[in-house]
Amino acid sequence: MSRKLLILPVAAGLLVGAVLFGALVFLGPSITLREAVLHEESSQDSGVTYEYSGSQWASELYLVRVTRLTGTWYELRIGPGAADHYYPVRLRFGSGEPRIRSVEWRPDEVAVTLDSGDSVHVPADNFRSVR
Repeated sequence: MSRKLLILPVAAGLLVGAVLFGALVFLGPSITLREAVLHEESSQDSGVTYEYSGSQWASELYLVRVTRLTGTWYELRIGPGAADHYYPVRLRFGSGEPRIRSVEWRPDEVAVTLDSGDSVHVPADNFRSVR
């Protein structure tokens, strides 16, 4: 077989590999493999609601483990109807799986304290109007 005939399949294979690698690098962070809800809570359980467009709404909070092609991380998802539309707060401290010790719903914010002692305070203006 001549050299020209061998070069063409090798070059085509390299081109296909480069395109697939580029697609993985570009799309990888957005491809979710698995999500698991680790904690779920509602402001309604604490008797706190938030005003938006003249109506009062309860907000939900989820602690979620997100596994994507690029790795695993944890985030809080907060807002009315947070299962679908939410304000995300990525947790970037500690090692291992975070566990929520307490959630304090306040009229102007939600304060989340983890078992590690770390805490997150999210202003209500960030999540009250998420739809």
